[in-house]
Amino acid sequence: MAGMVGGDCLSGKTKVSRMAAVSSFLVVMGLALTMAGAVVRAKFMGDSTTIVNGFYAEKRNDIDMVVIGSSNSFCTVNPLILYEEYGIAAYDFGSSSQPMHISVLYLKEALKTQKPKVVALEVNMLAGSSISSKNEAAFRWGFTDIPLSVDKLKCIYQSVDAVDADFFSYVFPIFRYHDRWKELSKLDYTYFCQDKTNYTKGYQETQRISEYPINLDSYDYDEGEAWIEEESIACLDEMVQLCIKKDVELFLFKAPNENWHRYDTEAVRALAEERGLKFVDYNELYHSGELALDPAADFRDRGHLNDSGARKVTAHMGAFVKANYLLPDRRNEENGPNAWDTACQYQQRRGWQAFMASESAEECFDRIKNDKDYVLIVTDTMPGKGKDAHQWVYEDGKVALDVMWEENGMRHMKIGTSELVLAKLGGVYQVMIDDVDNYQPGRRWNMVVYDKITKSVVASLVFDA
Repeated sequence: MAGMVGGDCLSGKTKVSRMAAVSSFLVVMGLALTMAGAVVRAKFMGDSTTIVNGFYAEKRNDIDMVVIGSSNSFCTVNPLILYEEYGIAAYDFGSSSQPMHISVLYLKEALKTQKPKVVALEVNMLAGSSISSKNEAAFRWGFTDIPLSVDKLKCIYQSVDAVDADFFSYVFPIFRYHDRWKELSKLDYTYFCQDKTNYTKGYQETQRISEYPINLDSYDYDEGEAWIEEESIACLDEMVQLCIKKDVELFLFKAPNENWHRYDTEAVRALAEERGLKFVDYNELYHSGELALDPAADFRDRGHLNDSGARKVTAHMGAFVKANYLLPDRRNEENGPNAWDTACQYQQRRGWQAFMASESAEECFDRIKNDKDYVLIVTDTMPGKGKDAHQWVYEDGKVALDVMWEENGMRHMKIGTSELVLAKLGGVYQVMIDDVDNYQPGRRWNMVVYDKITKSVVASLVFDA
């Protein structure tokens, strides 16, 4: 009996050890697949990747309004305009062609790290969209950068309706993007270490004007009916309940779109009224004359606004939100600049600046020297005294590095978050910033301007004097 008991104990311990070994193996394998997938997965830069990662980079409980939906959401609502004109701290948290069940996932994800007072849902995918259509591109855009969680696994299963190879390709992107090994770039390896802050707060900016004429006149076409599937209505109801549970105000809006009709408006309005939700349709407002859109100048393509059109719609939305919901004015807060102040400053420093009109190196230097967020890298190829060239770095009101070149060489320095390399090889000089050469030869003076706020080179100027 004693031997049998001992044997049973040994057998039990062996089973536990084996289970622990198998569990450890599965965890290690899962981590390896996750890390490999993070390298090879597609990077939807300027779209889903930067929007999603930018959202998770925000300070916890710092966003007062979240905008959710397809590309019609983040090409329409410009959070920086909401902030500048109304003090609303908003973020566009969407993905291209986002079906309604993924909108539910995004709302759940938003509520894990934020306590918004208002959620705005763009309804383009509520009418005419179907989960059962299995739009792989929409699923990839929506799932790829969302962290793995029980909610994500449920949403993936809802998308593919099976636990198969397709399912696991969404869980572990390595199975879908393994062929990208041959086209990987440095960005694929370094993206993890980069600052994920999204300085447009999810908005996708462009000044591009559609090359095709935009026709909004079909809005009143009455030969048709709205198509809203029950599964999409169920997703809307789930979002309503989530917002009620978290004490969040939810409202619906429709971005201007060439393929939207009044019967779509009426169908969505009926759903909204049944659920006690407000609904703003900017197609309807355009046709009533309340929204002064220019179809020839305010669209980037037939379905999306450009910066000009987005400014008009966003200004109206800000007034609507302020009139109907209690949101704080976050401008000029007592505890100093917030993330939206920083984002606005970032935007102001992009593009053309006054120093770029300088006619001499001295004038350029005088215009920049008092701005401590600029780093100026100067190359003088006629320094005199038998020297080949003079390079120096001016930062924080003083010379931080000074090199008089006589022989070939290389000097390294950290500026902001970037790596600077000054180099001479024969008669060739370099100003390398993050492995990109910004030096322009041919004139006496080359002045490279690096901005520590935008974390980028904003100008490389050359002068004869």
